[in-house]
Amino acid sequence: MVRQGSLSAMRHKPFTLFLLARLISMSGTAMAPVALAFAVFGFDSSPASLAIVLAANTAPQFVLLLVGGVIADRFSRQRVIVIGNVVPAVTQGCVALLVATGTATTGRIALFAALAGCASALTQPAMNSLLPQLVGPGELQQANALMRLPGNVIRILAPAVGGALVAFFGPELTLGWDAASFAVAAILCSRLDVSGPAKTTASVFRDFKDGWKEFSRLSWVWTYTLSGTVVVALWLGGYQLLGPVMAGNSHLGAPSWGVVQGAFAAGLLLGGIVSLKWKPSRIMVVCVCANLPLALPFLALAWGAPLAVLAGAAAMAGIGLDIAIVCWNTAVQEQLPTEVLGRVSSLSSAGELMSVPLGYLVVGAAATSLGTESVLLWSAVLMTLASLVLLLAPSVRAVRRLPADPGPAAVAAGDQDRRSRTGRAPDQVARP
Repeated sequence: MVRQGSLSAMRHKPFTLFLLARLISMSGTAMAPVALAFAVFGFDSSPASLAIVLAANTAPQFVLLLVGGVIADRFSRQRVIVIGNVVPAVTQGCVALLVATGTATTGRIALFAALAGCASALTQPAMNSLLPQLVGPGELQQANALMRLPGNVIRILAPAVGGALVAFFGPELTLGWDAASFAVAAILCSRLDVSGPAKTTASVFRDFKDGWKEFSRLSWVWTYTLSGTVVVALWLGGYQLLGPVMAGNSHLGAPSWGVVQGAFAAGLLLGGIVSLKWKPSRIMVVCVCANLPLALPFLALAWGAPLAVLAGAAAMAGIGLDIAIVCWNTAVQEQLPTEVLGRVSSLSSAGELMSVPLGYLVVGAAATSLGTESVLLWSAVLMTLASLVLLLAPSVRAVRRLPADPGPAAVAAGDQDRRSRTGRAPDQVARP
């Protein structure tokens, strides 16, 4: 059972509304990929068509994440999030209508997918930086864990539910629910009572420059991001690309890989529950160490471990990954001034994602020439080293989590700590 104190963030009505909006929108988003795939295959059975649609959705995000960071710190985050839900509500509604009327084509769906991808990229930094305006400083870790729990539950259930809906009612109904879920989320987010940033005459370029200056001066932030460019690329390349290949070419088979995926999703859920109860003081040390279990599924695959061992390794990786994500989000939100959170979070996200396409290519090519088992073993070693090296950095070891219920003295100490790192009071905007 989750302790009552672990749910204290729920006493804030704005946070509860935001959490409900997230839950509703995720219920549609998690099922949409299944519906979209069958919708595309309904008029074009070529895998290339689905690849075009998926690429159109993800390609804009690498560039627009950085723009979204500036927008999140320059305009009302509430309004940005509302618009970011309205746009996919419209685009997914249009896709559902095209599928229902039999007028869908690859080009048309790819266009709407690109628009939805742009909205997601421009909105994500605002989503990542809104929580400090919704809960108290000592409740940020709880809030981050609670924000992830519904998504993790839905990730376990959504593929099966989405597949059943597509089978019985067709992909257009599932896509229609996805559109409706975004619309409901937009309505809920429009009721959030949060203040906007101070007006400024600074240029967008100056805003981005100030964000980069903040990002680059905090060594614990940019070193973790740099480590993430290695870890994320190798993890996705090994788990998403080589994992199914190994399962298909071994005694496991496709059904067993589904069990592994379910175990990983269950691990994510357990990691969120752990984060609700466990409040480590050295939050960045825990964040770094929580990434280490990501190597376990690679080792199990490379050594041909039985299904039970592989599923257990995937569950451990999921637990660690969710703890790491919650700790990282909490550390950034606690340690940085609210006025730069959007830009710093967007730079961190873009830095981790920029190597993913190259990672897929390198891992795939290396597996062809060196063998899948060797690439998995080397990936596990490199991921582990990329994480462990961070523990040598004094700035990483020095980051402490705020107490669960900070009093005036703790808040004042936190403010003084921010001044020492940023050179200004926490309520000052980085302006000329």
